[in-house]
Parts: sequence; structure tokens; C-alpha cells
Amino acid sequence: MKKLYILINIAAVAFVACKEQPKPVTTHAAAVVFVVGSDARIFTAKGESKAVKGAILHEADKVQTGKKSQVDLLLPNNILIRIDQNSTVEMKEFRLGEGGIQTDRLMLQRGTVFAKVAKLDKKSAFAIQTPTIVAGVRGTQFMTEADENGTGKVAVIEGKVAVESAKTGTTEEVTEGEQVQLNDSGNLVESKMDEATAAKTNALSAVAKIKDQDLQNFQNILGDQQKLLDKAGGADKLKGMMDDSDKRIQDQKDMTKEKVEGLKGQTDTKIQDMKASTEGKVQQSTEKVDSMKSDTQNKIDSMKGGNSIDEMKKKQQEMLKKFP
Repeated sequence: MKKLYILINIAAVAFVACKEQPKPVTTHAAAVVFVVGSDARIFTAKGESKAVKGAILHEADKVQTGKKSQVDLLLPNNILIRIDQNSTVEMKEFRLGEGGIQTDRLMLQRGTVFAKVAKLDKKSAFAIQTPTIVAGVRGTQFMTEADENGTGKVAVIEGKVAVESAKTGTTEEVTEGEQVQLNDSGNLVESKMDEATAAKTNALSAVAKIKDQDLQNFQNILGDQQKLLDKAGGADKLKGMMDDSDKRIQDQKDMTKEKVEGLKGQTDTKIQDMKASTEGKVQQSTEKVDSMKSDTQNKIDSMKGGNSIDEMKKKQQEMLKKFP
């Protein structure tokens, strides 16, 4: 009876442990929904490629834009990002946990980014980080800048943004129509949005005007991508699977290339052998023809020598001498 009681307790503990085990945190993806200009690149662990509409970005990937180029991204939960010209942005963190809890962080190394973030639940978070500040939101529209020195600036056109100084750790809440930036001491200085910043922010906010049908199409793409990520167990494993697939394809290409090269070598050898054989036969034929020509010439010369006109005249004269 005591043994049975112990077994029941063990089973109950195991059941509770399994039931309470949280869903493992995985990653999600982002999609390129629009590209302006021709100088926009994507950098991944596999290398560099041109940024094109429909491209998929994963955690740790980077987007870099040059002069007169922009890239628009879509993240799950209808988060829209516009990366302005002359900018470098890393997809620092794309996390998805139990209950759809989403944690996203972009690293703006230089340049300008505009973000439209739909209202997230209390446990989800979105942030844009520069070398000097972190701007965190749950639902707003705002622009973040980082100059060549990494100094950050945030301007808000809707909602609220909590901005933290990386140097001092102080935080300022920036509301609609306001901006904040760091001074030389690393302190946050809040002020009313100036005209130049307001004009730039409003121009970049066009990312928020993407057609609903286009958004739905790209959300479907991200949904399919998420199924792959969940099945693979995260972006790293998915990339590993893709790398393995690419390696197998490349190995097959290499094997095919070796076979083609081998067949080409055999063909070249056969051609050389045939060429050598043909040249030998031509040489033999030439020698035969030359020999036949020589024999024919000798016979002609012999015939000429025995029946020349001078010889015939001489014989006639000798015969005439015999008659009185």
C-alpha cells in the first residue's frame, strides 16, 4: 500500500511538472514589404544580398541603405518599420513566447528609422536602440535617429515613448509633438518638436499607409515562416537546416561538375586519339600516293628513253646503210 502511495505521488508530481512547463521561447521573422532606390543591402550569416520586396529577415540580420534608398519592414502584430537612406539597422532581438508574447529590439547603428507600432499587450514590448539611447513603446508612431557618433534622438507623432539614456540610466517619457535627445553630458533633453524634425517624421510616416491587402499578404507570408521556425525550433536551427540543404545541393552540383569534367576529359582523349590515328592514316596515304607517283614517273621516263625521236632516226639511218 505504501509503495502504491509513493507511485501515485510521483505520477502526480510528474503530471504537474509537465502541465506547468512553459512553452519554449522561439524567434519570429520580418518581411521586406517595400524598397525604394537601388542601394539597399541585407546582411545575414550566409552573406550579403540585395534588398528586394518579399525578402525574409531573421534575428541578427542587418539592413543597410545608401543614398536615396529606403526599406520598409513588417513584423508580426502589424509593426511597420521604415529604414531611411544612409542607415544601418540590426534585427537585434525577435522573440516570441507563450501566449504570443512578442519582444522585439532593433539596433540603429546609424541613420534614421520610423516605426508604427500597433498597441501591444502588457507583456509584449518593442524597442529601438542606438549606441546612446533606448526607445521603448507598446503602441505609437515615432522616429529614431543616430548620427555618425551614435548620438540618439527620438521624435513622437502619436502616443508615448519611454526613452532611456544608456550613459546615465535616466528615463524621459516623450509624448505626441515632442522630441528628446542627448546633450554632451549624456543627459536627455526634452523639447517641442522642431519644424525640420517634424517635416522629416511626417515624410517617413508614409510607411503607415500601406494597403490593407498588401499587409494581409505579407502577414500570411510571416505566418508560414513562423510555422517553419516553430517546426525547426528557432531561427538558428532553421538556418542550420537551410545550410544543410544548401550544402547538399552544392555537393550534388560539385559531383555533377566532376562527372562532366571527367566525361569531357575522356572525350578530349578520344578526340586526340582519333586525331592522331587520322593523321597517321593520312600520312600513310600520302606516302603511298608519292610512291605511286614516283613509279609512274619512272615508267614514263623509261618509255620516253626507249622511243625518243633521235633514237628512231638513228636506227633508220643504220638500216638505210645496209642497202646498196
